[in-house]
Amino acid sequence: MTDIAPQLPTSAAPITAARHAVGKPRPELIHAMVALRPGGLIWRRTFLGHLDQVSHARRFVRLLLDDSPCGKDAELIVSELVSNALRHTSSGQAHGSFIVEVIRKVTSIRICVYDCGWGGTPKFRQKHSALSEEGGRGLMIVAALASKVGYRGTQAVGHVVWAQFDLPAQ
Repeated sequence: MTDIAPQLPTSAAPITAARHAVGKPRPELIHAMVALRPGGLIWRRTFLGHLDQVSHARRFVRLLLDDSPCGKDAELIVSELVSNALRHTSSGQAHGSFIVEVIRKVTSIRICVYDCGWGGTPKFRQKHSALSEEGGRGLMIVAALASKVGYRGTQAVGHVVWAQFDLPAQ
């Protein structure tokens, strides 16, 4: 009778090279999954309009973009956009809500925050705010971190405010 036991490699190098950190998918596999869909992958989540939901929105983005070079910046951006939605629109009032959307393509990542409207219109200022002003720097930081920023919508139906990162070709 012949022994059919599998042959073990003599060196651990090939096994180690194939492994990635436990619990983390390999970047090339993520890139391949994203490339399968021409429009990219889209995730959306609705949150209650409470300030304690800002950290949940950050965690949502962190989970989706943990492997991305812009993941940390995307977390900061979603935090700012959500905080603005809660502070300046009816999203932060009783029964309010907001939606965070992440669109991941091979060439870009876009973070979108949808609000309930009936508030201010986003202003991506190019000038620095006076040091004595309490606010006005958040969207400037968003614009500095992202490749592109913008918004659309109206006070009656709500706005979507977005920030996009252009990714280097792979």
